Amino acid sequence: MKSLKFSIVWLAMSILLSGCVEENTDLMRHQQLQADLQQMLDSALLQYKEKVPEYPGGIVLNVLYGEESFFVSSGMGTSVTNQIHFRAASCTKTFTATAILLLHQQGKLNINDHITDNIPGTSDPYIPDIQDYNIPHKESITILDLLRHRAGIFDVSNDLIPDTISADLPYKGLSYIDHIKASEPLHTFTFDELVKVVADTRLSYFTPGTAYHYSNTGYSILGKIIERVSKQSYQNFLIENVVIPMGMINSSMPFTGDDCDIPSPFAPGYVLYDNEQYDVTQSNISANVAEGNLITTPGDLSRFLSALLSGQGVLNYHTVNTLMMNYLPTGNSNAGGYGCGLTYTNQLGYGHTGAHEGYLSIMVSDPELDFTAVAFTNVWNLNEGMSSLVEQLLNLLESSCYQSKATVRKR
Repeated sequence: MKSLKFSIVWLAMSILLSGCVEENTDLMRHQQLQADLQQMLDSALLQYKEKVPEYPGGIVLNVLYGEESFFVSSGMGTSVTNQIHFRAASCTKTFTATAILLLHQQGKLNINDHITDNIPGTSDPYIPDIQDYNIPHKESITILDLLRHRAGIFDVSNDLIPDTISADLPYKGLSYIDHIKASEPLHTFTFDELVKVVADTRLSYFTPGTAYHYSNTGYSILGKIIERVSKQSYQNFLIENVVIPMGMINSSMPFTGDDCDIPSPFAPGYVLYDNEQYDVTQSNISANVAEGNLITTPGDLSRFLSALLSGQGVLNYHTVNTLMMNYLPTGNSNAGGYGCGLTYTNQLGYGHTGAHEGYLSIMVSDPELDFTAVAFTNVWNLNEGMSSLVEQLLNLLESSCYQSKATVRKR
């Protein structure tokens, strides 16, 4: 009896000790991965600062790999966590596409419909049947074309209005948004106002469905469609049906011209220009609703993308895999293509990049490897020109995500 009791105790202790050893091994592995990612990020920022010693910001990286989570930062101070707020800019497009596909999944719209078709079960068209929405080729544009940037919609927020247009408009040769802000910095832009610029100028890149051209204004039209189909404001629909249901409790979508702040804690945004440093943290983001107005955190954003692409979010697996991730080539050598609010980057995964004054970001996910990464930096370096900024900093963020993927897979 004593021998049996001893054997049972010995067996129990062996199991417990085995579990402790395994637990310790897992902890050591996690700590080593954390250290490797930190070293990688420090090295990346150091190399950049050797070229740009006046660079005042840093880099943040959040990685999800299976059940593990890693957060590292460099140049941001010691108290930074994965709940630091930043402007995610065009990563917003993935949220707009998610909302459109959710309405499609619910049978409330059909992404293959033309934008002049009636909303299912109603006599109302997807876009208002008024002169302000009389944009070029509107009868030929489908909702899917807008999602994939294949509608040829002129991009009001990124391109100057050519001074060669026939219409006599005060903003010819200028940026419409900058023109308005010059006299009214806190002006609240609306979907109707931005689309009216396209209608008034009659500008278009190509016949819908024939090519690819990135267009923020195309996503403004999607925002309008969400409002007309859901009978809610864009912000309310997204918060109630996407943001909150997917656990993004630290994220927001400002939409008025005077809502310029970022919730604390936040990474301040800077611009380097002509060897001067400018704080651009505050921003009138109303011209970018539905295409670039998301304020979020690395923790929230990585959780969102991971759940979304695995079919564990508000969209089911079928919708994500057959529609959202079904991309077409863009002609960009770095990206494999663009789906519905998603880029596909070779050897990296699905996601999006974001660029708003003072902030550059990237989110990527590889569902097959259960790997997701979000990275951002809080400075625009314009001393070397905009093309150099995009080339160097976005490549740096992309490289950080790629190296983090290689690091976690090695172990």
